[in-house]
Amino acid sequence: MAYQLASAVSCLHNEGIVHRDLHSNNILVLQNKIKLADFGLSKSIEETSNVQSSKLFGVIPYVDPKRLMDQKYKLNELSDVYSVGVLLWEISSGKQPFCSEGEAYDIGLAFEISQGSREEPIPDTPEAYVTLYTECWDKEPIFRPTMNEVVDQLGAIMYSISEINEYNTVSGRQKNDSITGEIENCVASDDLIACKKMECSNKQDIQDEQDDKSDEELINNSNSSFIKPLISVIADEMANLIFNEEKKLEVSTICRYCEVYNVKSEEVYEWN
Repeated sequence: MAYQLASAVSCLHNEGIVHRDLHSNNILVLQNKIKLADFGLSKSIEETSNVQSSKLFGVIPYVDPKRLMDQKYKLNELSDVYSVGVLLWEISSGKQPFCSEGEAYDIGLAFEISQGSREEPIPDTPEAYVTLYTECWDKEPIFRPTMNEVVDQLGAIMYSISEINEYNTVSGRQKNDSITGEIENCVASDDLIACKKMECSNKQDIQDEQDDKSDEELINNSNSSFIKPLISVIADEMANLIFNEEKKLEVSTICRYCEVYNVKSEEVYEWN
């Protein structure tokens, strides 16, 4: 808004036009665009009656101090620059200059301004912006910048602020990316550790399985070398036992037969 205001007034000056009555009531805003109104109003008021001249008290803070001290002083381009300086402060503060509730501007305020009284800068206002409007409302017109210079300085301030905002945005994004990267690295490290643990666990399971198989094979081999002879001995013993039992059974049967049929032992011997 400040840049648009300065550009509009600069355009007037480039065309050889002096506004003479710049204050907040003559600045219109339509769809975020600045519109200037009441060109040359102060000159018209100057030529009217004393009743109408009393309305000048309502715009005292915006009037060039040179005019406040000398009613014959002719308002010029640098008078507009002074008014723009006050408006730049008003834009940064959001309120009218020297505004006290229930109190109107009077001749006392005009005297104070003519002696150098100015509004205090608003906290956190960019230093270059404060310096600019301070130069604009300088008591001596020769120390005020031209409107073209005001436009250039406001453009530089806007560019500087844009660069700072962009830097902060990029820095914030890089910081977030860095934090995200660190988190991803931590997650990747945890995943890698988990994979390593799983790999070691799998290797251990395979090794244990191989050890179990080796033990089983060892036992089987040991059992085979021990059991085979044992089985052979047991088989022989069982064969002998069966053979002896058969012999016992055969003798027992023959004896019973002899008893039943009264066969003598000599006859049995002859059977052999």
